[in-house]
Amino acid sequence: NSQIVIKRYNYAHKNKYKAVGRVSNMDGWKGPGKDSMGTGFMVGNHTFVTNAHVIDDQYGRAAAPKYIKFQMNRDGSRMPYVFQATEVIKVPQYDIAVVHTKQNMYKYVKPVKIATDSEIKQLKFNSPLYSLGYPWQYNDNTKAYFNKLRVTQFSTNGTEIQTKDIFRSGASGSPMLNSTFTKMYGLRTYGYNLMGGSTDAYAKQEMSGGESFKGYAGRFVRQHIK
Repeated sequence: NSQIVIKRYNYAHKNKYKAVGRVSNMDGWKGPGKDSMGTGFMVGNHTFVTNAHVIDDQYGRAAAPKYIKFQMNRDGSRMPYVFQATEVIKVPQYDIAVVHTKQNMYKYVKPVKIATDSEIKQLKFNSPLYSLGYPWQYNDNTKAYFNKLRVTQFSTNGTEIQTKDIFRSGASGSPMLNSTFTKMYGLRTYGYNLMGGSTDAYAKQEMSGGESFKGYAGRFVRQHIK
């Protein structure tokens, strides 16, 4: 656990890695009119990706795009860029969603490339990964945090990258990146210590995982980038 890191960075609006943002869903699992949220990452001029459960409504269906906004580089009350969703596409059988935006985000930031299958397959036990996102910390999910995590293994079917990671509620949909933040291997998706106070064995070990972009998922996302 000493090799995994969660650290606040209070310069999100100045950070050169600007492709990350807070995803606000006003018709999510909390119900209509309440701010269900997660994290997203820009992969195209008009496209970001997140977990499907971030954009789902309380019945597990994709919320209407009018309820979803991408608050890129949000830092507390500071929101330098807010983009409106126009289309939401869920990747079949995966907890991944592709969201298109009305505005051209490339005017403000360059998208991050999705790693190739061969690059993803190079990950092995104890490989370091890096992330930026909006986890629940100190009763708040509006501030940006940096995470360093470690690969433990791939799931048996190869669709998940399983990790040791200080994963908290709100980090869903945040990217798994290389050390230069130029390649994205997958999305951080779940953990066993969402609020930081769980006491079961998996929580104490900070066991977590996420959806890999290897194979079908990566192909589907690339085909739907605008």
